[in-house]
Parts: sequence; structure tokens; C-alpha cells
Amino acid sequence: MFRKSLPAKFLLTAASLLGWFPGFVPLFAIIGAVNLCLASLCVAETPPAFESVSAYLDQSVDDGVVAGGSLMVFHQGEIVYQTGFGYADIETKRPYLVDTPAVVASVSKPILGTLLHRLADQKIVELDAPIDRYIEEFKDCQLETGEPIKRAPTLTELLTHTSGLRNDEAPGGRVWYQPWATNQPLEFVVRRIATEFPFKRQPGTKLSYSGIGTEVAARVGEIVTDQPRNEMLLTHLCEPLGMTQTFYRDVVAVEKLKAPMPTRYYIGSKSGTLLVSRERLVPDKNRYSSSGGTIISTASDLLTWLLMIRNDGMHDGEEYLSDAICRRLLTEHEVGFAAKGGLFVRQRDESGKPTLFSHTGSSGTNVWFDVPSDTIGIMLTQTRGSDIRPFRIELQKRVTEAVAELNLVAAP
Repeated sequence: MFRKSLPAKFLLTAASLLGWFPGFVPLFAIIGAVNLCLASLCVAETPPAFESVSAYLDQSVDDGVVAGGSLMVFHQGEIVYQTGFGYADIETKRPYLVDTPAVVASVSKPILGTLLHRLADQKIVELDAPIDRYIEEFKDCQLETGEPIKRAPTLTELLTHTSGLRNDEAPGGRVWYQPWATNQPLEFVVRRIATEFPFKRQPGTKLSYSGIGTEVAARVGEIVTDQPRNEMLLTHLCEPLGMTQTFYRDVVAVEKLKAPMPTRYYIGSKSGTLLVSRERLVPDKNRYSSSGGTIISTASDLLTWLLMIRNDGMHDGEEYLSDAICRRLLTEHEVGFAAKGGLFVRQRDESGKPTLFSHTGSSGTNVWFDVPSDTIGIMLTQTRGSDIRPFRIELQKRVTEAVAELNLVAAP
């Protein structure tokens, strides 16, 4: 098996150097590329505190629990551990590197939530206004019983899964799998949601995980920015934060990636082994895909996003979010257990204040932010999330223990 704690740009630099000279590669380019690659291989050994983490990753790949992935841990001002483990493709033995780009699945939801908070900060949208202010089709919606809803949901309710719209498990709840939505504009999809999807309950009354609520939130963003969703993400989040390897998945974005995407896997119910998932259509430019499930990113880019939140809205000495809006982003909603920016609250202190935020994704992804220990964890894989839930939980537990051990070693 393969696992190396490699820098984020291992081999990509060499590949780009060689790519400058199609059909002809001067000696200096070859020497430079080789030297850069050799430098990348001279990596620091695993910190003793993280030996259990490394051993667990190795064993999980060897046992066929997970194909491969990347793990990055930030603690008290620095990256204390980063590694690629296993394979991006099992058949070709292509290694999974630290910054292999991956579909982050539902981690897309709090990323979109951050973008919408940025728009609110700029007075472009109101997070607590009923969305029929922006989408007229939501003015006269009904419950499944035929009773009219008392008001349209707010953006905050859409982001915290308290909108009253049907959940993912309900019939038709995953519209991104429906043939009628294929290669349509998001406007078309949301119009059908508004006119053909009656509400399950009154807005603001209960948490019920709803991906179609995220579609509606994204459409509001399109309307107020006058940009297609995919371009809106670049303009209002990726460019200001310097997240150069983060996109919504479409043919243009995939062509821009500096490294090939990893193969997606699932564990067969009969064989118990890793199998290749069905290949999914890559939409045309700015055409519909799941707004809460199809952002492509890397561990480094995700760390940039989470560090901005950790730094009270600041990025590279400039304000991306105001302090007030950043606090709001992490404020737990009155209903359910989601923070208003879309991350879930996993732990609270004795006073009830949230202390641990996280979000997972169906592709096996997991990001978390432990406030008291000042730790950010990012784990990306493309092995189906429902198949590797025990692996994900155990890995986060071992990272938490490793960080605690670091603190003990550092203590006088």
C-alpha cells in the first residue's frame, strides 16, 4: 500500500515544468523538475503524537476499509500533520496526495452558507427575510395537507434545514438525481421546487435535513448577485480567499484542475470489497448539479476557508467577514442543532455554548473545528460516506487524542 506525508504540490510542479515544453524538454527543465520532486520526498517523519493516526490510516487502506484520502490537521497556529494515504485510483495505484482535488459533497453546504453571509455583510441580501422577497414563486406555497404556509422560509432556515421543505429521504427529495433536472439551469430546478414540491411542515418549526433547501438558497444568491451559481462561488468566495482549486463541478472546472480527480468507491454489500461507483455526468458550464453536494476542493483550500472563520473573518490581514457576521455564522440556530452558517454543532460546554463544529459528506469527507483546543481537521476521501462512518469517527477520535498529547508534550 502507499502512504506518504507529502507536501501539497508533490509532482504537480514537475508535471507543470515538463508541460511547458511539449515535444521538447531542455535539460535544465528536467533537472529542475527532478530536484523539486526529490525535495518533496524529503519529508519530516510523523510526529510521535500522530503515530497512532498514521498506523490507523495504513491499516484501514490495507484492510480495504477506505481506498485513500488526505488528512490535514491545524493546531494553534500551524499545520501539525498532513498526509495523503492510500490510492486515488486502486487499479493504477495512483497515490492519493495531500492536495488531490475531491468532491467535498455536503461540505458544500456550509461553504455556500459562508458565501451568503458575505453577501449579507455587504447588504446584498437579508438572511432573515422571507425568500419570497427574492423568488416570487414562494409567495403562495402550501403544505402537503393543502394548508397554506404562514410565510416563506428565510435563508437562515434554508441553511439550517429548518425551512419545512421535504428532506432528502422523502420521495423526490434528491432532485439532483432526477432526469428532469439534468443540465438545466438552477432557475428551472428551483421554480419546479417552488411550484411542485409542497412543504412538509411550517417553516422554522423543525430540523429536517433538506438538500433542496440548499438549492433554493443558492438560487437566491444567483438573483441578488446576478451571476450563475458557479461563477458566484468564484467571485464572492474563492477569489477573495485565494482558493484557487475550489469550484462547482462542471466541464470547465474539471478541465482547469491541476491534478486528476480520484476514483469514487463504495463497499459492495455482498462482496464487502471496494467497488468503483457509477460514473456521474459532468454538467455543462453553469448547468445544474447539487448546490449542496458538488463543490470540488482540496485540503489546503478548505483550511483557508476554515482559518478565515477561526480568525474572526480575517484573511491575510484583510476583512472577509465582519466580526459580527462571523460570530453569527457560528451561532446555533434556535431550532435544531445547526449553526446559522450551515456547520453542525457537535459539542457544547457546560453553559451550552457550542465548542465543536463539523460537517461530513456522502463522498466520505469530514471537516471539523474544535474551538477550545484551536484545532481544525480536514479529511477528504472518495469512498462512500455511509460505508466509512466508523472509520471517520475513529480517525477524528485519534486526531483529537494526538492533539491532546501534543499539548501535554508542550506543557512546561
